[in-house]
Amino acid sequence: MVRKHWIEIAWGTFAIGNVAVILTLDRWETIPFHFIWVSLTLVYGLRRWSLRATAATLGTVMIVTAYALAVVIWRGHEELDELSEVPLMAAMFVAMVWHARRRLAAVDEARRRAENEHKLLERELEFVRDAAHELRTPITVAGGHAELIRAAHADDQTGSDAEVVLDELNRLSRISERLLLLAAAEHPDFLNREEVDLKALIEDALRRWSPAAARRWKEHSDAEAVIRADGERLRIALDALIENAVKSTEKGDAVSISSRTNDGHVEIEVADTGAGIPADQLGRIFERFARTDLGRGRRAGGTGLGLAIVKAIAEAHDGRVEVESTPGVGSVFRMELPSTKR
Repeated sequence: MVRKHWIEIAWGTFAIGNVAVILTLDRWETIPFHFIWVSLTLVYGLRRWSLRATAATLGTVMIVTAYALAVVIWRGHEELDELSEVPLMAAMFVAMVWHARRRLAAVDEARRRAENEHKLLERELEFVRDAAHELRTPITVAGGHAELIRAAHADDQTGSDAEVVLDELNRLSRISERLLLLAAAEHPDFLNREEVDLKALIEDALRRWSPAAARRWKEHSDAEAVIRADGERLRIALDALIENAVKSTEKGDAVSISSRTNDGHVEIEVADTGAGIPADQLGRIFERFARTDLGRGRRAGGTGLGLAIVKAIAEAHDGRVEVESTPGVGSVFRMELPSTKR
């Protein structure tokens, strides 16, 4: 108990000592008087007692200091108006108490809101995770039946309809997985940082994508750097940028993947010579479910979540993503990340 209230005990001893000094001195009695009140204010700033304890302490200090000043005045060392110092100092203390309690209430409210937002985020993540898990089984079962129907009716309309069903089921599966990833991006444990070789990351992406789409693929990396990042998340972000470039281009168009260092950062860039993006849509291109061409995006199997995932992953790494585009000329998507060189 003594250890818990050592500040109050130390201040009480200090205050009593100053009262003794007031009663002893023949002059400068107001100096220890102000020491008592100033120290009381400082102690309250450290402890912030309950209202009842604060009122009791304030009343006690007012009575004791007023008595000490009254003794000094009775001795003829000070004028009677010195007693006005007591209510003035008390008013200063009350103003500080009001401000401190108001600030404390604001801090508690901010903490409560932060805790509620954290709980809401946890519930959202749990809901999306459960929803993705629950969707996976029926999508797989429905997809299996649709594949059987397509195989049995390969040459008629039923087979074509089954193909459409399969495309939509695959798209639904991608949406659930990407929504889960976006929900997880808000979690503190979203990233598993390790040393990632940027050049190897880009070469791996080119090796996987170049056989999948007939484009004029180009690669250039002058940033032979190892960055501290989540390699799997960066791979997902780079794949999303490449997927977007492929969907925005036609056979024979160019898609280039490059990286460079720039003022303590690393830039990963995916450029294409495709259709480009209208200027009035650039501001929302990284929003969830945003598309520049809804019809084309659906036919190509797009979810409208790829670029939102890129933004989430870049920001989780304390980086950013930006785009430059000209309709009919092409687009350049640039992901900027903090650089850690070997």
